[in-house]
Parts: sequence; C-alpha cells; structure tokens
Amino acid sequence: MSALEAAVLCMVAVIGHLMALFWLCVEEYEVDLSRDQIYDLTIKDPQVRRELKNSLHTPMHAILLMVALLIGLFEDRGFGAFLYTFVLTALWAEIWHYASHRAFHLQPLHWIHAEHHKSRLSSPFTALSFSFTEKLIFDIGMIGGMAIIGLLLPLNWFGVAAWFVAYLIVNSFGHANYEIRGETFMKLKGTVLTSTVYHALHHSRYTGNYGLGTRVLDRILGTEWPDVEAVYDRVVSDKQPLVGLRDRVDPAEER
Repeated sequence: MSALEAAVLCMVAVIGHLMALFWLCVEEYEVDLSRDQIYDLTIKDPQVRRELKNSLHTPMHAILLMVALLIGLFEDRGFGAFLYTFVLTALWAEIWHYASHRAFHLQPLHWIHAEHHKSRLSSPFTALSFSFTEKLIFDIGMIGGMAIIGLLLPLNWFGVAAWFVAYLIVNSFGHANYEIRGETFMKLKGTVLTSTVYHALHHSRYTGNYGLGTRVLDRILGTEWPDVEAVYDRVVSDKQPLVGLRDRVDPAEER
C-alpha cells in the first residue's frame, strides 16, 4: 500500500465526521450557509447522542475499500480510468441506493433502516447514523457492484474512493437542516438533482423522495413528493421555514 493510498483511506474514514463538525460550526457561529432553515424546530440532545454512537461504525467503508485494495481490485491507475470509474460509481450509486432504500422501507426489511429514521429532523450527525447492518449492506453493495463491473472493464481504485469522499460530503449537506442552494437552483439543476429540502421531506414524512443525488428514479417510479418545489420556494425564496414535520405546501400557493 502506497502512502497516497493510505492517505486516501484515512480521508475516506474521517471526512464524514469532519463534515459533521463543519455543520456544528456553521450553526454555532451562524455562518451564512445556515440562513435558509428548513424546519424551525429544535434537535434534542438524546438524538445527537444516539447519532454519535451510531457514527462509530461509519468508517466501515474505508475498511472495505482497504480490503478491495489489498486483494487487487480496481488496479488500473490511468487518469482516464479514474474519470470513468468515478462516473460509473456515481451511476451505480444512484441505482443501488434507490433499490436498497426502497427495499428497506418494505415491512419485512424495515428493521434494517429504522435506526436512521429515528431522526425525523436531520442533524449534522444524521448522515452518519445508520444501523451496522444497513451500513454493511450499502457498502458491500457499492464495492461489490463495482467489482462486478470491473470484470467487464478495468477500473481505478482512486475513482471509487473519490466517489466515497464526494458522497460523504454531499450526504452531509443533504442531511443538514439548512438549504444552501439559491433561488435559481430549481429552474434548471434542481429539476434533475436533489437538494437538502428534497431529503429533509423524506425524513420528516418517512416515505417518498428515495433518490440519492438525482430525482430521476423517483420521477420514473412515482415516488416523489408533489410539493418538493413548493417547499423549496417557501424555504429559500420566501424565507419561511416549516414549523411542523407533517406540514405540506400547496404548489399553487408558491406560483
């Protein structure tokens, strides 16, 4: 294992917790990123303690990436392979996350996902708060799926690792109780990409909006909440956070 590979593994292991600390600082010092609050509600201390406890096994993905490295998976070190590996990993993540997420919401499997949904209101540590079983299934599915793709074409280990770093950063923003994107986001990028509001509705309402980084599969399979854009406008344009986890916004009111 090279020094660079070891450094990347360390980054993958700690970046999620560093992002959680970043959000704590944003809230503590009222940085401009926290201007558009989604829910005007208080996160209780027991939730934070539970999420911190669950975060202890979050670095599991770094261990599995190390195993993949040691057994010789994803050996191509070309820059081109790095780029297409990163893209393929992102595409597989959309499919695997949506499929496993939907499955975890089925009654026979919901025990796997229930721990994450104890947080109806997201905190900086909610992005790290999963049951051990859910974390293991997701990470094995991600790396195992890429290993299967690797049977068809050469993949780059750094490309897979880079996706995990990006995922942990974006997922941290996705679980914050603040929308950092601007008013124009929904006019173009937001028609395809998810937002913090998008995932906040999944937590508060418990179902719907299952997508990871895009709205594509939710739209195709009819699992998107119809007031996503209306809630976004209420929070970002009107500067009016929701005051109840069951609140709905009539899309007609926001036009």
